[in-house]
Amino acid sequence: MAIAITLLASYVIAEALVLSGHKYGQMTMDLPDGIRKFHVDPTPRVGGIAIYIAITAAWIVLPGRAEGKLLATVLLAGMPALMIGLMEDVTKRVNVGARLLVTMGSGGVAALWSGMGITRVDMPLVDALLAYWPVAVLFTAFCVGGVANAINIVDGFHGLASGTVMISLLALAGIAFSVGDAPLAIVAIVVATAVAGFWLVNFPWGRLFLGDGGAYFSGFTLAWLSVELLARHPKVSPWASVLLCGYPTVEVIYSIARRRKQHRSPTQPDHHHLHSLVAMHVVQPRLRQLHPDLCNSAGSLTMWTCAIMPVLPAIFFPTRPDVLLPWLAGFFLIYHLSYRRVASLESPGERKAATQEEGAVDAQT
Repeated sequence: MAIAITLLASYVIAEALVLSGHKYGQMTMDLPDGIRKFHVDPTPRVGGIAIYIAITAAWIVLPGRAEGKLLATVLLAGMPALMIGLMEDVTKRVNVGARLLVTMGSGGVAALWSGMGITRVDMPLVDALLAYWPVAVLFTAFCVGGVANAINIVDGFHGLASGTVMISLLALAGIAFSVGDAPLAIVAIVVATAVAGFWLVNFPWGRLFLGDGGAYFSGFTLAWLSVELLARHPKVSPWASVLLCGYPTVEVIYSIARRRKQHRSPTQPDHHHLHSLVAMHVVQPRLRQLHPDLCNSAGSLTMWTCAIMPVLPAIFFPTRPDVLLPWLAGFFLIYHLSYRRVASLESPGERKAATQEEGAVDAQT
């Protein structure tokens, strides 16, 4: 019952946001210009509102006390992440640093509110530091904020970020069920259902976007539930939680390294994420006959494989770091080789034009 209400609430509110888009006009529209833009029409970017309200509805109707407590933490601590993202969606003037700090603050609030945090990574020296609660809170805040920012970075095509979040949440639910934690599994499924209601409006035509608010809030929620899984079940390896967020995490690390190598700020947007290159040099050249929105969505279908690959060992071997660590290293290698292969398809002219556009953005900021 709660899942049906959550799905319906998210879908109906998302549709309402689309139908009322003309009333709030340009204020919340994502225009099809600038770096990392692949859509063709101005589109409302406040889908996070539908997800948050739907989770609130689930919190009201779920009968279990344990589930309600988990959702209360998500709703309370996640509100700053949602609001700072919505501020950017409306004003387009909130810098990346401020958004990242506030979202980290959400992670810190969740840790302090619940009394849970990341107190181990199965590395003796690091675990000795994390034994001090203030250090654990700061580390938890950093990790949660990083994952939320990573979800925002992969939010490049219709359904890509929301699909990635759903894949990870359902994988988390599978692990939770396998270790006997039904409340955590139910909450993960409920949140995935809330995201699914938005996804039905977003994919494949892109009638409503997740926006920064939706990306930061859904990313925060995924990260926090991964922290809960680790804190509630000592036998679950920390690397299982890492792999649950594997694709966006590797994307962020790789992007920072790439931009540092180019002597550019890690916070500046560019055309060189793997999903962008796949769209421009693999998907679009083969699907030119399709409507641009369908071509956009085809990029997500391709990239969901990157979201599925790292979560599979986490589902089947959540307590086996001897399996999880090599898989994580292997996934990073596959990502690197795939990136180099796709990047090699870019012509010198395209590379020069992209560099000039990114340089102009750097100069403006």
